[in-house]
Amino acid sequence: MNLVDATYPELAAIEGFQLFAESLPCIVWIADADGKVEWCNQDFETYTGLTLQGAVGLGWMPSVNVDDRQSITREWDHSLATGTVLDSVVRLRGKEGSDRWFNIRARPFLEASGAIAKWLGTLTDVHERQLAFEANTHVVDALMKGYLSKEFPSVKGLTFDTHYRAAVVLEKVGGDWYDVFELPDGRLAFSLGDVCGHGIDAAVKMSEAKQAIFAAACLGDPEPKSVLQQANNVLFLNGHHVSMTTALYGIVDTARRTVTYASAGHHPPIFARPNGETEILPNHGFPLGVEEDMPPRIKTHEFTYEPGSMLLLYTDGLIEFSHDIFDGEARLLAAAAESMRRKAEHPAKFIADRILGDVPPTDDVAVLTLSFQDD
Repeated sequence: MNLVDATYPELAAIEGFQLFAESLPCIVWIADADGKVEWCNQDFETYTGLTLQGAVGLGWMPSVNVDDRQSITREWDHSLATGTVLDSVVRLRGKEGSDRWFNIRARPFLEASGAIAKWLGTLTDVHERQLAFEANTHVVDALMKGYLSKEFPSVKGLTFDTHYRAAVVLEKVGGDWYDVFELPDGRLAFSLGDVCGHGIDAAVKMSEAKQAIFAAACLGDPEPKSVLQQANNVLFLNGHHVSMTTALYGIVDTARRTVTYASAGHHPPIFARPNGETEILPNHGFPLGVEEDMPPRIKTHEFTYEPGSMLLLYTDGLIEFSHDIFDGEARLLAAAAESMRRKAEHPAKFIADRILGDVPPTDDVAVLTLSFQDD
């Protein structure tokens, strides 16, 4: 039987599977539909000293570092409840008493009915990579705090709220930003975006993109389409085109109660009305750094807001959390509506908490809300 065709039968009993599993340079394990371990290859006993009999069910849990048990249990429960792939890192204690970091992955195998029959998982040693990640993260955290922490302008009738969560996966850290600043004519401008890349390099390129938008808005034509075009030109001149960047830039005119904005390949903003109705606003345009001549690709949009409404901007880590963008957008609309109904004091954090819960994000998450009140 082919492994791909294996659903309910015992995977370990399939001809050739056990030999294949023992040849892999990682720990291989199988769990039932409820997540209880039924089988693991010899590498598990070699590393932990626990026999298969000692590992079955939840017998493997004592080998997990005590500080990691709560988080991995929460993530595993989430995968079991939703059928989504488990992909995390955890410290596993070896038989000599020392801990090493492992990447734990598990994917479900389904019955013909669609119900989960088994879970096939692996534990891969990533100790050196994780140590490098932690060292890298300390530097990136310092850079991000410097880039993102600032006092926003105080404007009557307009309040801002922000929320940022760094990814727990090295390949996703360091590229998200948000910004709010005053234009020379007194209007308020905002930007939010995401640089493709990771680590210190992404954090530096993020700062370049953020500052390119700021400079284009304050030194030239602040009209959204023009700003993104000029920022794209600057990034190409700086060689930034090697890193694709999605961005959204806009202007709030409190005198006219209007918002104008343009998007360069970024996820569309969400507009929430005082009655809790939410909608996805239009967006157009290719990301910055894709092509040097952008004029046909970007459009400026404008809408009128009413007191009590809210504009929500976010990066993809928020809606791709469930690995289903349509489900992510539906969750986002629902969270924004709930935030309005509850009159959340900090809507950006409220919305992120509703979607992510306590599960660490695998991609950076940046959220910016603009709440409109009476003048």
